[in-house]
Amino acid sequence: MKIWVLILVIALGAPGCSKDLNEPPLNLLAGAEPSAKSRNDLGIEHYQSGRYLDAALHFNQANFADPTSGEIHFNLGLAYLQEGRKEKAIKNFHQARKLAKGNPEILESQILKELLQKNQG
Repeated sequence: MKIWVLILVIALGAPGCSKDLNEPPLNLLAGAEPSAKSRNDLGIEHYQSGRYLDAALHFNQANFADPTSGEIHFNLGLAYLQEGRKEKAIKNFHQARKLAKGNPEILESQILKELLQKNQG
């Protein structure tokens, strides 16, 4: 019986984990506010190491320094999605799209598009 549960979990994906979540967090554009950039860079390092809570904390600090950055909101969305905090991810992906300023990495993101489409985005 246990093996079937394990197979089912693998087939459906563990809660909070997405096998399609292969888009990396984004760097800030040239000229970004320096403390926002340094916090975002730290968030990226934590994200790439699988420490999504730490990444979200740094991305939030970056967001306090520059709340107008679509890239930071995108990164927050990724980190929250990895943590299984879907509502927070959706909120941040909406903001990322709103603040994208033409950035194709945000506007053409499959994760963002699929998540927002599934949730009337």
